[in-house]
Order: sequence, then structure tokens, then C-alpha cells
Amino acid sequence: MRLFLVLRGCLLLLAGCSLVPGGRMPAVSGSDPPGNGNWQPGWLEIHHIDAGQACSTLIVGPTGRTLLVDAGEADWEADDGALIVGPYIKNVLGSSHLDYVLFSHFHVDHTGYPGHGGLWHLVNLQGFTVGKLLRRDFSCYPGEGGGTLARWREYLAGEGQNLLHPEVAKLGDGQIDLGPGVTLRLVAVDGNGLLVASGPVNDPAPPSENDYSVAFVLRFGLLDYFSGGDLSGETLVSDFGYSYHDIEYAVAPLARDIDVYRVSHHGSEYSSSPTFLAELQPRVNIIEVGNDNPDGHPHQAAVDRLISTGAIYLTERGNPDTNLRGGRVVGHVVLRTTDGIDYWVADDHYVAADPPRVDADGDGYFHEADPDDTSPLAVPAPRGGCDPAHQTCR
Repeated sequence: MRLFLVLRGCLLLLAGCSLVPGGRMPAVSGSDPPGNGNWQPGWLEIHHIDAGQACSTLIVGPTGRTLLVDAGEADWEADDGALIVGPYIKNVLGSSHLDYVLFSHFHVDHTGYPGHGGLWHLVNLQGFTVGKLLRRDFSCYPGEGGGTLARWREYLAGEGQNLLHPEVAKLGDGQIDLGPGVTLRLVAVDGNGLLVASGPVNDPAPPSENDYSVAFVLRFGLLDYFSGGDLSGETLVSDFGYSYHDIEYAVAPLARDIDVYRVSHHGSEYSSSPTFLAELQPRVNIIEVGNDNPDGHPHQAAVDRLISTGAIYLTERGNPDTNLRGGRVVGHVVLRTTDGIDYWVADDHYVAADPPRVDADGDGYFHEADPDDTSPLAVPAPRGGCDPAHQTCR
């Protein structure tokens, strides 16, 4: 069933829903390396910027190619995040050009709101230029993004078209080039075919925008880094009038073994599922979260699952009632490496590795996550089951 759903998602992507002609996209050309900033040539750096109740991650490749993942705000009228993120990027790069921007999904804490904050503020008020913006396919998969998604659709069809050069994100490694030795592979796009393109009319609980999050694995040397926006890891109907679906269980065999995990959905109890963590086995977990998070992130159950795999670092404290189990609050959480083997997170030293792991039946799941590693037909079930209103269920 899992293989059918993943293949179905790939076929949908190839079938013409906003497909960009020509297959693999060419790398952005003509961009000069940053200069006069803190970044030094030869270093791969991943900056998890402390922007309060918002997410923004800057990745700089060893040759200076840049990717900004999200540029959020705590509220639709806010610009506090942009006022932190913009100067921070300029301090690192010594410039205000970004080769790539990736929106994981269209919630305001990941994108900001056009006319006020987020990426709009960086480009229109702070003078940033962008080579390419990658975003999810909201034409085929409308989602539950509300006013934020509606406003970004309008903006990207108008003024934002020439400023941001948007493209639809597609599975694979053809759209983002961070320089020699670095690969960035998209492993989740629009739910990977697990959700039908459109739900029932007058849907009482449409799929959450989180379910459509774009996720990727970056590899440099032996270092593997995973980021998945607010990817969902449980199927349930929320108290807010929309539904979550376990997308993680199908993404897990595409991501596989990971050194560093940028924790999905700020440490929500509905993400970082047991199956997902058993497959990825991250040695380092990084949570972007604001103080006194209104949604109770990070949730205690998520922290308990994460600490069993590796160390935890947070940009801010988050839910004051959660026992962080030794997790460290460090503000901006920066990962640095020159060889993809020795790397530092918040100045703590780690060594990347590809440990030997067993997938005896070849179904894509390591035995830690596989209910029966002797049969390729026995694969993990989605946590919370299948939702017949929005999924094809057997």
C-alpha cells in the first residue's frame, strides 16, 4: 500500500499539475559568493535563526550558495521576524542576495504576510533579491492555508512573480544547487500522493496546510540533515476544524538515516512519530520555537521521543511546563562543518557517520521501524489509521 501511494504521488506530480517543462531545473547562475560577512569559504553552515514564534533557517554552502528556508512571523500583521532575520542574514553573508528561498508551507509563522512581514518585508523593504522561490503546488492541492495562502497566491501571480521567480517544488534533487559536494533532495511535496487532490464539497475538516509541507534531506560528506516544515505524523481531526494525516510514515523510507533533524512542527505531539524517529534515528534534534508557545510546543511526548534518539537544542524555551530532559536553549542554533564528518552544533562537537543498519526485506524501513523485517509486505501503518474523507483507504 505504501509503495502504491508513493508511486501515485509521483504520477500525480508528473501528470501535469503545475509541472515545469524540461524536467530537472538548471542551477541558479551568475550569483557571486557572499563577502564581508561571518561566513568563510569552505564551510557549510545551517543557521536556525531565533525569530521567536516563527521559523527561518539560512543554509550557506561551502562555495557560498545560499538557501533560506521559510521567513515567518508570529502574526499576520507583524514584521518582527523580518527585522531579526534580515540583519542576521546580512551579518552572515555580507550581502542581501539569496540564491534560493523555500517555503515549506503557507502558514504565517513560516512565510509572513505580503504587505507586512516575512519574505515580503525582506524583498520590498530591506532590499533582498531572490534567485528562485520554491513553493508547494497550491493549484492541485488547495489545503487549509486560509488568508495567508490566499494572499500569497495573489501576490505570487502578480508583483511577486518578477521579484521571487516562483517555481513549484518537485520530488528529487534537480531544483536546488548549493555547490559541489552538497546534494539537496526533496522527499515530501504536497503529501506525496497520500491525500486526494480535492476533498468533499463543504469539507467540515479539510486537511491541514501542515500536511502539504515540503521536506528535504541535505547531504554533505557523511552528514545528513532533514527539514520538513510542519510535517504531520498522526491522523486525527483537530480542535481547530481541520484534520492532520500521517505523512511521516511514507516519507521515512525516503529520508532514512539522519544525523541532524530540524524538528517538524516545533515539537508538536502530532509530529516526530515513533515510526519516523525509529527510521531516521537522528543524533541531534533542533527545535525552532518561541517562548510561552501558545500551542504548547514543544509537547512533552515529543520531547520524550526525541531525547531517546539524541541531543536537543532549542532557539527558545517554548512551553514552560515541558521538561526538556536536558535539552539546551541557545538562541540561534548554528550547525557548521567543513568536511561533512566533524560538525559543530552550538559549539558542541559531533561526528557524522553512516552506521550499518539492517533492512532485511528491502522494503525501505530499517528493522527498528519495521513491524516484520522478514516480509516486504509488512510495513508500518499510519499512526491514527487512514482517513476515508481525504485518502484512498483499503
